[in-house]
Amino acid sequence: KIQELITNSTNLLKDYGPKVFEYFKGITNGFVNTIIGLIFSVYFLASKEKLTAQIKKVLRSLTSERLYNSTLELANFTDKTFGGYITGKLLDSLIIGIIMFIVCAICKMPYTPLVSVLVGVTNIIPIVGPFIGAIPGTFIIFIVDPVKAFWFIVINVVVQQLDGNVIGPKILGETVGVDSLMIVVAITVSGRLWGLVGMFIGVPLFAVLRQAVKELVES
Repeated sequence: KIQELITNSTNLLKDYGPKVFEYFKGITNGFVNTIIGLIFSVYFLASKEKLTAQIKKVLRSLTSERLYNSTLELANFTDKTFGGYITGKLLDSLIIGIIMFIVCAICKMPYTPLVSVLVGVTNIIPIVGPFIGAIPGTFIIFIVDPVKAFWFIVINVVVQQLDGNVIGPKILGETVGVDSLMIVVAITVSGRLWGLVGMFIGVPLFAVLRQAVKELVES
């Protein structure tokens, strides 16, 4: 029996050992890249005035005055769009997560902190995000109490309607200026290219591309 156990364990390590190693290697690389990215971000922010002045100088020396001014306008629009959208969306998702936590706690939903965090985090993704967060939350509650799972769906729909019609517009305002069709296209394309990160930045990215095309056509 011991010999059989040793043989099976050896075969298991041979089959799954490399996969486990690659998995942890990917996690380690992601962690290292995140730390390096944060370090670069700090240095860029610390010297942003100097870098901006140098970039402006290079652009002015290589391009015409008209192209130079158009580039600066597009850069300012990009900064305003990305900064306003990301900040506003994070604040909006935080508010939705808190509301879900309060309502679920009042209704005594099982795993209230977990499902509230799921809804709040996935709310960052426009349109499809609430559904992405509601599906696992509903499944988790359904395992414990099917009736409360139904009420969780009702609560989620009501909160998302509140977010879409009141909270979201108040926070985001006209930051992006992209219609619903373009938002769906942006989420689909950028999500296909860059995954969840792409779904998050797709809307402001398409807003910037739209503005660039608009200025090109008008010029």
